[in-house]
Amino acid sequence: MFIVPMSSIIGGSTIGSVTSNATNTAATVDTGATGDFKNVLQDVINNVEETQAATKVDAYNLSIGKMDDMHTMMINSAKADVALETMVQLRNKVLESYQTVMSTGL
Repeated sequence: MFIVPMSSIIGGSTIGSVTSNATNTAATVDTGATGDFKNVLQDVINNVEETQAATKVDAYNLSIGKMDDMHTMMINSAKADVALETMVQLRNKVLESYQTVMSTGL
């Protein structure tokens, strides 16, 4: 995880690109038998990035007075929180599984 300075979000074309991605923040993860682990993990990471980007755009729009409905920002913030929590839990399970496999090999 990294922290993006506000100057790079406000001053550049980042807002435009994030705004176009903010409308496509569906929380879909391919967990079927056809998807391999790498794709599932990549989908979770992409979902976290997209939901956090939407939350940043909402916060920016609220700060400059472009947003009338605070509930949309709160919903997007909750989505980002759930996506991040899901990614952290997935990481914890992967590390736990790795440690179990490594301990059985000795």
